Amino acid sequence: MLYSREIVHSPERFEQWHLTHTILRSQSFEMLQIRQGGYGVHDIDFWVERPAGKGFSVAVLGISGHGRFLMEDGTEITIGEGEAFISSPSGQGHREETPGPEPFEHLWVILAPTSPILPDPSFDYRIVSFGNAPLIKELVRNIISEDLAGASADDTSLDLSERLLAHEIRKAIEPEGYDPLKGRKAQLASLWNNVSQHLERPWTVNDLCSVMNCSRSHLTRLCQAVYQQSPGEKVREMKMEYAKMLLANSVMTIHEIAESTGFARSSRFSSSFLAYEGTSPREYRKKSDG
Repeated sequence: MLYSREIVHSPERFEQWHLTHTILRSQSFEMLQIRQGGYGVHDIDFWVERPAGKGFSVAVLGISGHGRFLMEDGTEITIGEGEAFISSPSGQGHREETPGPEPFEHLWVILAPTSPILPDPSFDYRIVSFGNAPLIKELVRNIISEDLAGASADDTSLDLSERLLAHEIRKAIEPEGYDPLKGRKAQLASLWNNVSQHLERPWTVNDLCSVMNCSRSHLTRLCQAVYQQSPGEKVREMKMEYAKMLLANSVMTIHEIAESTGFARSSRFSSSFLAYEGTSPREYRKKSDG
């Protein structure tokens, strides 16, 4: 069975429940960029092989029993209750298996490489300890049960369980003392560098998303988290600050500055500048000259 570039061997005797698309589209899991996941109880005949440079991160949180990971470099790792194995999107390949005789009960999630809770991209894999394994089991089973209930589900209970589980996953995966905004700022650095070199373009949010190769909702969340601004507001700030510099330090005309900041008409530029700075471009230049 081919599954997200994984090769999975599933014997007859095993229990596994996947988080459905409905669950994964919830805000709690979207914020962490969890793309797939589930709860499993695997016996000795179950194994998974994941290739090197797979392009996604895998986190396996042990609830009971033991899971073994055989790395490409020959390293052998075993985790138990309250321990998690976290593999990098660019890390080495490995095989996950149950050494037995007790089944390995765990929660597993696949995260996008841009997930804000992942460590520095240069890591290979990590083994971490976490608390509340029984709570995680209770939460994930409740989420799956409520989702299977469909129309009769208790939406309030489901939302609370999703938020609590996302919180526990974050605590388990995110490195201690890790600043989640550091990774997000790094993701945005190349985007704003591109924008700053081409401020004459009438940048739209869709243009920004194309450069970042991400969805509109994801880019909006990143900008709100880092700058407390929307992507459009951030571009506007960059354009207006550049215009202020040109007004104060160049002999360019208002029309030329408008074109340099992506405005087809000087009147549109002037009204946008007035709304941003509280004064017109001409008045700002006079004050700067004075």
